[in-house]
Amino acid sequence: MQLLEVTKKVFAVLSVVFISTGVASAEVDCSAVSSTNPDIISCSQKSFEKIDKVLNEQYKALSAELDSATRAALLSTQKKWITLRGEYCKNDDEEGGESPIEQLSCKKQLTSFRVAELVYLRTGVIGDGFYKAVSLVNEKATAMNYPEALKFVGGNEDFGPAWKEYAEENCAITTRLFGEAKDRCMGRMRFQIPIF
Repeated sequence: MQLLEVTKKVFAVLSVVFISTGVASAEVDCSAVSSTNPDIISCSQKSFEKIDKVLNEQYKALSAELDSATRAALLSTQKKWITLRGEYCKNDDEEGGESPIEQLSCKKQLTSFRVAELVYLRTGVIGDGFYKAVSLVNEKATAMNYPEALKFVGGNEDFGPAWKEYAEENCAITTRLFGEAKDRCMGRMRFQIPIF
């Protein structure tokens, strides 16, 4: 799953566009406040490359730990996630200088959530905050019982067929590995998706 190759090709084209318009391609200090779009894009790309590398490391480590049937399910789920990320973060309706920045932001967020999901699949430890949010809603903010809080925090949004295919396959794996109920897992999958 080397998504980095496709992303590098896209940003190679963007780099040619920036150079052809007179934008210097000098090294950008991402620790400083950069206010130009090319600097922001460059720093975002570096950040994305780092999280993508972590994703690939986690995927390979998890894949090596699974039996062949679960490994095949993981591969299918990962492909569905790649499709989701590509479709969800394409911003083809956007115009202007912010679109590449927003695309990278979306890709970084979805990749980060997928890394957390892969860690969950490896360890059984959920790091996305969903169940904590459910507990807070249940105990502190409302008179909802736990099932109502699950529905409230998980929502009922439909993020399209690519999301549904990914979420359902991922939830089949979490049910197989940890016994997580499908409705709870689907709520977690909704909770994870960034809103753009």
